[in-house]
Amino acid sequence: MPYVLIFALTFLFRLFFALNVNLIDDEAYHWSWTKDLMLSYYDHPGMIAWLNYLATSLFGDTIIGIRLTSFIFYTLTIVFTWKLAEDIFDRKIAFFVTQLLLWTPFWGFGGYVNAPEPVFFFFWISSAWVFWQSIRPDNKRWSVKTVWLILGVTMGLGLNSKFVMAMLAFGFGVFLLSTPNYRRMLLSPWPWIGVVIATIICMPIFLWNIEYDWPGFKYQFQGRHTGGGFSIERWLQWFGTQFLFYTPPIYLLVLGAIPFSIKKFQDLRFRFLFCLFIPSLVVFYIQPFFAEYKPHWSGPATLFMTMTAAYLYYNGLDLFGHQLVRPQSRKWLTSILIIFVLLNTIIYAPFIYPFMPKVHRAISSAPWDTRNDLSNEFFGWEDAGSKLLERQRQIHSETGKKPFLAAIRYETTAQTIWGTKDSSIVMLNKFVSHYTVMQKKRNTLEALVGMDSLILTTEKYPDDPMEYANFDTCEKTEYKYYRLDEHSRTFYFWFCQNFKGVKY
Repeated sequence: MPYVLIFALTFLFRLFFALNVNLIDDEAYHWSWTKDLMLSYYDHPGMIAWLNYLATSLFGDTIIGIRLTSFIFYTLTIVFTWKLAEDIFDRKIAFFVTQLLLWTPFWGFGGYVNAPEPVFFFFWISSAWVFWQSIRPDNKRWSVKTVWLILGVTMGLGLNSKFVMAMLAFGFGVFLLSTPNYRRMLLSPWPWIGVVIATIICMPIFLWNIEYDWPGFKYQFQGRHTGGGFSIERWLQWFGTQFLFYTPPIYLLVLGAIPFSIKKFQDLRFRFLFCLFIPSLVVFYIQPFFAEYKPHWSGPATLFMTMTAAYLYYNGLDLFGHQLVRPQSRKWLTSILIIFVLLNTIIYAPFIYPFMPKVHRAISSAPWDTRNDLSNEFFGWEDAGSKLLERQRQIHSETGKKPFLAAIRYETTAQTIWGTKDSSIVMLNKFVSHYTVMQKKRNTLEALVGMDSLILTTEKYPDDPMEYANFDTCEKTEYKYYRLDEHSRTFYFWFCQNFKGVKY
């Protein structure tokens, strides 16, 4: 009963938050894809757009319509994480791990935002649970045929959500090759039939990339992982973000779980969890040495080590399996709870009331920078979009020429589409995104040459359109958006005359 009450209160809070906070940049970007439904997209496969299209068809272009998919799949992820942890260990560890999913800064935003991650994460953890059913050491084991037929479907759908789903397949392979009792499974036809099923389900990705000269594959498997140069400093920055995102006590437990899993490799439970973690350990823990990174890339695999970390905590063990502290040490739990409360207060409180500028003015005479409050990024775009459309109508009335609407970056392009509900807005930048891929394919910008433009930028990205595109002149006007009594965002409307193309 306490478990049910805690989960119920948590999800009520999450539902309230999700329905009362506006879209962040990437959410608007993914939502905008529903206005141009395709088999796949430059940044990610098509699953997020397909599901969003269904949800917004039912509920309209509203917050609930846009976030419903992520909320549902994040909830299902919690369910299957519980099932997997309980199957491998027990209910205490299942509760510990699912609470981490709900409240750590790293995983805690999942389900709030319209992103590929909650959908992908569901297929990731449910596939791991299905695979466990074929090797579990009790009489509830499923047949090899059943497991691999289901895995063919879930892995294929997961790959249509994010390419990183392939890392889980490598994890399955590492486990089977390293476990003599199950190695013979690879000699049966069923794993390979599962691969064929997953490949067939992934055909939309291949078909779209073939048509557009493989931009998604080039970006995901080359562009994102090259060009940074070797840097120890960048790796240390990445390592520091792991402590921040997971919180220090949790990440210390995770780090301890790695050597502990190696020491306990003969135990099927720890072998299974470690093998599913190894591919991400090899790729994403080395990646920051050589190229730019995203802190969350290793997150799905780290969840497996979190289960082992929970085992260490509940048994009071060190990374060598020696008794270190009293099982369920209250001091350790207290440190986790204190950090969770502090971090979540810092994260969520500014959404309720913009108090940070007041604190800043009380302790400093320096001007307040609105960019220092992350919550500001969730507000203001619909107001700015309305003002932009009003300005467009005004110019059209005064000059007899209707300027086309544009932005400079993919983030501001997406938010401008969201704010105006006008999917014809173009991106004026050489930086490659899904917008620029489609604009080039459709010769969109060529058709606009000679026209005037109205371009929206912000104080976060204070770009001058003349640096990115050729115009005769550009004039800027400013619009300040306020949350309650505090200045929250500054938007700039640029009226630029005689578009002559983007500077490449």
